[in-house]
Amino acid sequence: MSLPPFPAWQNAASEASFSDPATCAARASKFERTIRRRNLIEYAAGAFVIVLFTASSAGAAFKGEWLIALSMALTVVGAVIVLLGLRRRASNLDRRPEDPCVLHLRRQYERQFEALRDVPKWYLGPLIPGLALFYFAVTLGTAEVTGWVEALRGIAWPVVATIGLFGVIALANWIAARSLRRKIEEIDALA
Repeated sequence: MSLPPFPAWQNAASEASFSDPATCAARASKFERTIRRRNLIEYAAGAFVIVLFTASSAGAAFKGEWLIALSMALTVVGAVIVLLGLRRRASNLDRRPEDPCVLHLRRQYERQFEALRDVPKWYLGPLIPGLALFYFAVTLGTAEVTGWVEALRGIAWPVVATIGLFGVIALANWIAARSLRRKIEEIDALA
């Protein structure tokens, strides 16, 4: 019995390539740590925004600046929505014991891809009403003193800078999403 019972299988085995389960587990763990670290930073920044803008809203209301107070309150609501979205859309997935590591990693990549791709909707979008109302309130207050032309000229640069910043954030997240899409395709190519 010196010949293998299924020669075709024996020949194919030399070409087969299997991923090392330990390498996959390390890759998944590293990705999960990256997500956890990113989310902790986002939660800390969100908490800072909530505290700062709540105090600012209260101060503006105390001074009788109701539009400014409302804009700050809307920003607080937007920050809460962003943090809830971060938890719902971009947190780590729980590992399921029945799933192989590579399937879990693919699910993680897919979840983060979708979260990064949709950043303008769930991350930037909730902040826009508060910012828009703030810029309107500042422009309205300035226009009463300097006139509309000067007020609009004065607010133009901050609005353009904010739109540019939001655009850079969206673009950076779309680029990151594309890199995750490539990783998903690599995993799919293994199947």
